[in-house]
Amino acid sequence: MTIGSDDDYRKGDRFVMYRKITLAAACCMVLAGAGGLVQAKTAKIPAIHWKGTINFYAQSLTPVGPGIKQVSGERPLHALYDLSVQFNHLYPNVHIHFVNPAYNSSNQAVIANAAAGTLKDMMWNQYENYDFVFPQGIAYNLMPYFRQPNPYIPGNKHWIGVMNPSIVKETLAPGGQAYVVDGDWLAVNFFYNKTLFKKAGITTTPKTWAQLLQDCKRLKAHGITPGADRPSYDWWSRVFLGNYLGVPTLKKISSFSKSPGISEFDNAIAYYKGIINPQKNPRIMAWWPAMRQLYHYWNPNTTALPVNGSVPAGAPTGESLFAAGKVAMVFQGSWTPNAVKYTKGHAKFAVGSFPVPSLTGTSKYATKYNSSGDAGGPQAAFQFAISTPQADHAMNAGKFQAALDFLRFISTPQHDQMIVNEMGNMMPTFKGTTPIKAFRPLQTAMTKPWYQEDGGQYMTAEEYATIRSIFAEYVGGHISLKAAASQYSKAVATGFHQFVLAHHVNLAKY
Repeated sequence: MTIGSDDDYRKGDRFVMYRKITLAAACCMVLAGAGGLVQAKTAKIPAIHWKGTINFYAQSLTPVGPGIKQVSGERPLHALYDLSVQFNHLYPNVHIHFVNPAYNSSNQAVIANAAAGTLKDMMWNQYENYDFVFPQGIAYNLMPYFRQPNPYIPGNKHWIGVMNPSIVKETLAPGGQAYVVDGDWLAVNFFYNKTLFKKAGITTTPKTWAQLLQDCKRLKAHGITPGADRPSYDWWSRVFLGNYLGVPTLKKISSFSKSPGISEFDNAIAYYKGIINPQKNPRIMAWWPAMRQLYHYWNPNTTALPVNGSVPAGAPTGESLFAAGKVAMVFQGSWTPNAVKYTKGHAKFAVGSFPVPSLTGTSKYATKYNSSGDAGGPQAAFQFAISTPQADHAMNAGKFQAALDFLRFISTPQHDQMIVNEMGNMMPTFKGTTPIKAFRPLQTAMTKPWYQEDGGQYMTAEEYATIRSIFAEYVGGHISLKAAASQYSKAVATGFHQFVLAHHVNLAKY
């Protein structure tokens, strides 16, 4: 069952699904009377006796509303505000106040505010931070409520039943706690200019890496720059390492800390066991030549951009060149079609997408595992937690119940689709939802288990920055593979050594 297409809910630039799926239709919650919307006496929804305001930091999903201005150059969002108005019709004494998107949600700020007891009532942040970075106890464990019915979904017996099971598993903390409700997926794929592909006589998207390189050659022969962007070790390592290591090895790595997914604890243990040590396992760097082949066809100005920190002002980027119709492809996140559409003065062309082609033939170590979706994942915009009294001194039992109910209210399949599709940068993940048309070819990535093995993203900021730079230098043709391997091995060794010391990892246990 699908809820509907994006066209069913769009009116101009604003989604109006809430007008089509009324509160009365949502599990008989309200009755329409002469005096407006009133709570139905027979509705099986919770009673909320608490009165007050819930402060909600929704980050990039923050809607335009009272006290919130549209960010310059950004598309105005309305869905969450419209839903808050609906919720207020149900519970007139409960008001949702959206915090300005400029609110500082950095790790350091969250930790400091939690220590002072000044966190916002409802918070966006990455699930990984609640699981591994932030102090324990600053957000409620929502798992007990996942197992209960969501009263805003007709006939629902368990809220978790409408969630994507792979995403739930991935976002759980090592102890099985769920600190966030995760309702969207960031896809990382190739996006291409259909007009330029047609001009070069390319009628189908590549299915293998060899075909991708042939398409690059054909585009270049027609005077078209095939692609542009900064070499992203973060994304490409997940795709290639996942494939080259293979599922049995990935499962072994993920089992060390007995937590979902592959954590940095798992990687540290795997490194010292030689599994991801580049000096002991040739698979770890065997994919680098394939990347150098691809970036040979990329715009050299963007390949040379700094991979750490901000891009210099005015420098051409992969996104800007693609939006201007000057390159045929970018390897980017699912915000790309929207960025093209809403970039001032952009070229008008149809944007297509395709996943990373089969890696068969790129190396003798390539496996049959389809790792095309491993660069993306649930680290996106719909990740909401509720702060505990420990971190939010304004929180109490009554306010928690109200916040929980608003979280459940916006976490129905209909509302998940409404919120995520309005933004147009991600894909809704609850069962029965349908993404916007541009993302439908990418849906399969969400339906299978995936492994994000990047070899050490969270080891230390300094060493990981060094690894990114070494990769970019090699891909750009500035150093040999031998020199890159030597520098990379040293950086990885230093990074994991520091990680083990900082986190007191007892390697003897494994």
